[in-house]
Amino acid sequence: MITARENILKAYRHEKTEWVPAQVLDQNTCLPTCVPEGPAGYGTTIDAFGVSWTFEQGMPGPMVTVGTKLLEDIGRWRDVVKFPDPASYDWEGGASRDTAAWDREHKIQSVIVVDGLFEQLHAMTGIEDALCYLLTDPEETYELLGAIADYRIREMELIARYYKPDKIQMHDDYGTNNRMFMALDTWRELIKPHLKRIIDAVHGLGMIYEHHSCGYVAPMIEDFIELGIDGLNPLQLTNDPYELKNQYGDRLCFVGGFDNQGVLDRQGATYQERYEEIMYRIKLMAPGGGWVAHPTMVDPTISEPLIDALYEYNAPLWEKAGYTPPPKPAAPKKTAYAQADSEKKG
Repeated sequence: MITARENILKAYRHEKTEWVPAQVLDQNTCLPTCVPEGPAGYGTTIDAFGVSWTFEQGMPGPMVTVGTKLLEDIGRWRDVVKFPDPASYDWEGGASRDTAAWDREHKIQSVIVVDGLFEQLHAMTGIEDALCYLLTDPEETYELLGAIADYRIREMELIARYYKPDKIQMHDDYGTNNRMFMALDTWRELIKPHLKRIIDAVHGLGMIYEHHSCGYVAPMIEDFIELGIDGLNPLQLTNDPYELKNQYGDRLCFVGGFDNQGVLDRQGATYQERYEEIMYRIKLMAPGGGWVAHPTMVDPTISEPLIDALYEYNAPLWEKAGYTPPPKPAAPKKTAYAQADSEKKG
């Protein structure tokens, strides 16, 4: 009999699954709390790179502190940017803390790495300057992005050693709501080669690579496939996820494709509205496999109608596969960012 772990792994191999897998049910997820990047907790803190972050109760995630900027001149990045030594982090303590409740037998394990290449760049420079540097100083920007990639690869080697996850999920947003931040040729010239090195390193360590990129990224799909990306999330509606899955679902696992902006994360959205949106997308996206039902949840209460819809839709599929699901879990009460804050303080 196939297990839930084996079933979701089939999705990441772009295969037809026995039932609809979902990260909320079939995956253990964490941000590594031993990594001193981003905020050290609620409030305003300065991380290991020297970037000032603000994270307050009620915010969906941390933001660079308004009015601060680490790097004023891209030409001086070697003097200003001091890369921390990832080997100095308390990996044993972090892994012990973060993975204590992981069910490695029945679920896959995923570690989130925030601030990929472009995100780490604009965390240091501000988004406006980062976009300008791509055009005005491509050589220096390329070199800095390469140094960031080197650091991320060393970090992922340590994650693989201590956390032993099945999957790395790295965040690097490339689009606004209806267009890319930069020309595709610019991304291909300055970011893609370094991203390739990261993906190759992740695969070389025996892990799945899932890329998180909000916004409009549809023009990049064939590049993502060429790079060897295994899964892509959150696949917002601006990308026409149904059409993309029909065209590329045999080569890329699509993770998401829900209407977060219009329904799931809309202020005042009811349980019923969320449930109907989730069930509609499941029925639309599930056929053929190669899909994981995971709406990116700014509001963790979205998981309640998500779990209900999954248990209803999957019931006959579970029976056919001879699989007995565990009791329906309680809805998570915290996002990954808030959970990481609690663990750091614990």
